[in-house]
Amino acid sequence: MGNLVDIVTAMAFGVFTHQGVVIQVPQDFPSVQEAVHAASDGDLVLVDQGVFDGGIDLLGKAVTIEGIHGAEFTAIYGGSPVFRCVSSENSNTVLRGLTIVGGRGPIGDDGVSRGGGLWIKGASPRIEQCLIVGNTAELAAAAFVDEGAPVFMDCWFHDNPSNAGGPGVMCDHSRPRFVRCGFHEDGVGWVDASPVDIRSDCEKPGGACCLGEACVQTTMLACQEARGRWHEDATCQSNVCPASCPGDVNRDRRINHTDLLAVLGGWGMCP
Repeated sequence: MGNLVDIVTAMAFGVFTHQGVVIQVPQDFPSVQEAVHAASDGDLVLVDQGVFDGGIDLLGKAVTIEGIHGAEFTAIYGGSPVFRCVSSENSNTVLRGLTIVGGRGPIGDDGVSRGGGLWIKGASPRIEQCLIVGNTAELAAAAFVDEGAPVFMDCWFHDNPSNAGGPGVMCDHSRPRFVRCGFHEDGVGWVDASPVDIRSDCEKPGGACCLGEACVQTTMLACQEARGRWHEDATCQSNVCPASCPGDVNRDRRINHTDLLAVLGGWGMCP
């Protein structure tokens, strides 16, 4: 009787919260997408070992989808893309311990396919301990991130061929983080991106690193290795990096004969 009174009281004052339940695939639902449809915010979708159909839309739900035995034993295969996050998912939407494989990039309004493994638009999910491998698209076969701030942690990107070449991950108007991730023949490309954070959570102190006309939040060691100029405890939003300087070909912050010689030395048709 006491528990019922507590529940009724909580509902009356608007403080009743969903505790989350565990949904198992394939025991409760045969597919991951069906489990997502049935899930509520806070639920945990546990996926058994095996290969399961991709083409999954996260539907804006704050759920965790996790491979019980890790990415080595649980694969989400196929779809266009394998996972789609386009409904304002945030850090409470988590993909963990999955192999994301065999996806095809959906075709955008410009007729170009992108993001065979992950299509993230206006969303900021967390992708942890995942293998993103063997996905295809004309551009950004592994993942396409548009207007979001997702976190990739302890992930490995491998063999995601793009027909037009270029990086496996493309970030457009976005601010993702890559923490302890590995890339094998799959780089990351930035298109009109705001400052990005490539530091590990364990690395302190951080600061702003000026790399030519770009600014990256990182550590002093990482900035020095990239031959940038580091500003301790500063942020890129504070505009510590100087604005672009037209005519400064070698980016030494001076326009002189060295820049002119560089232009003359490269005179002619571009390959």
